[in-house]
Amino acid sequence: MNRMPHFTRLSGLVFASLLGAVGAVGAAHADFRQTTDNATVAYEGPSAKATRQFIYSRGTPVEVVVSIEGWVKVRDASGALVWMERKALGERSNVQVKSAVADIYTAPDAASPIVFRADSGVLLQIVTPQPANAGAWAQVHHRDGQTGFVRLDSVFGL
Repeated sequence: MNRMPHFTRLSGLVFASLLGAVGAVGAAHADFRQTTDNATVAYEGPSAKATRQFIYSRGTPVEVVVSIEGWVKVRDASGALVWMERKALGERSNVQVKSAVADIYTAPDAASPIVFRADSGVLLQIVTPQPANAGAWAQVHHRDGQTGFVRLDSVFGL
């Protein structure tokens, strides 16, 4: 009877636990950037000769997953993983609505009045940098001039 040695199974459990811990730490410290060109091409691989997958408009937030010489593998709001040229990305100042509709309130409180609603995919500019202890809200500004607070679980990019 072939049985796996006990230490191998234990090592697998330890390895799985470490992977879970690394994943949890990585999720807490996600590196978000945004596209800087009017039309940023996303590729299947880290080469301009790779198959083109998508075109993103200026200001679209993406999460950096892997970075290699001149190329960055990113995740977008839909969860798609693609490659972009590093020079096409800049510091993040926008978030993108990921829920069907996001309510933007006058204060960081769901009991406060709603200023406006934003549909899925709408870009909102972050008003102030997000401190680590900011809680579940971010102050945002819509390009039409309205400002308010949005729940973090309604947006992608923070």
